[in-house]
Amino acid sequence: MTDSRVKVLGNIRRTLNRTELSPLSDVPPNVPSPRYRTLLPADLVEQFLRQHQQVHGTVEEVDSLRSVPQAVRRHLYEQSIPIQAVISPEPDLSSMDWEGLDVESRVANREDRSSVTMAFAGIAETGTLVMVSSKQSPVNHHFLPEFNIVVLRQSKLVDTMESLWPLIGEHPRAINLITGPSKTADIEQTIVYGAHGPRMLHVILVRDVFS
Repeated sequence: MTDSRVKVLGNIRRTLNRTELSPLSDVPPNVPSPRYRTLLPADLVEQFLRQHQQVHGTVEEVDSLRSVPQAVRRHLYEQSIPIQAVISPEPDLSSMDWEGLDVESRVANREDRSSVTMAFAGIAETGTLVMVSSKQSPVNHHFLPEFNIVVLRQSKLVDTMESLWPLIGEHPRAINLITGPSKTADIEQTIVYGAHGPRMLHVILVRDVFS
């Protein structure tokens, strides 16, 4: 410690009427644990759908996974998009009957306009989709195509983010929390969709928890 620093600290101690530095306590401070109070309706589906639509996402509810391909086809047709998509190489998606749709099970690239993925979970409080990265669920599908269709099982809904973390066992490569389509207002305060990812985010919510 330099002489000038010793002098400055000495002046401070004399001003505080202290002759020496107080020893540090080995006892950690008593900091109360935070208390979260989140009041959600009993119907998590209703809460999730409301929040998802408030951030300009769209949704369709179906009864089982068998109904997903037709729901995808219906959405693409309504948006005047070519009836083709790249799907995540997941067993649930790969085993579906995609007759009438041109689908490829592979990693998405910038040339793909539409993608279909499976969500790990959904957070009802915020309408957020939880995507866990793996070889069967590559992150490209959530950011490169213009239209992202996400299949979410009703049984995978949780009330808050605090309820999500215990469900994630092994540490995944990455976790993406997606709330609505990509948008920004950086330019002249005008909302622009598709700034950093898909400009449309469509959820197919599967009611049949046993499908």
